[in-house]
Amino acid sequence: MKKYKIVILVILLLIMILLLFLVFGQGEKNIIGKWKSTNEKNEYYYIFNEDKTCSYEMKVARLDCTYEIDENQITISYKGSDKTNTFKYRFDGNFLIINDENDNDNKFIKQKVEKK
Repeated sequence: MKKYKIVILVILLLIMILLLFLVFGQGEKNIIGKWKSTNEKNEYYYIFNEDKTCSYEMKVARLDCTYEIDENQITISYKGSDKTNTFKYRFDGNFLIINDENDNDNKFIKQKVEKK
């Protein structure tokens, strides 16, 4: 009976480790794609690519960037500039929430990829 308890405990521990890995390892994978701001006053996008490049697009300009993810934070470095921003982020259903330097939540919705 003692052997069964140990086996069950080991299995439960492995399941918990797997779940933690899946939960914390999904941020980088889930962020890939084009995200549109839900801000009605200013339409802008973040586009995150698998190769860690990104862009910030507004109606009048586009800034190319790179990004790094560390747990619940994303660091964005803008090309041609010394500017780097680190934001907390999270997912809420179909939304990406980026908490900016003023502690405001900026909500983005993932855009469908247009197939050519």
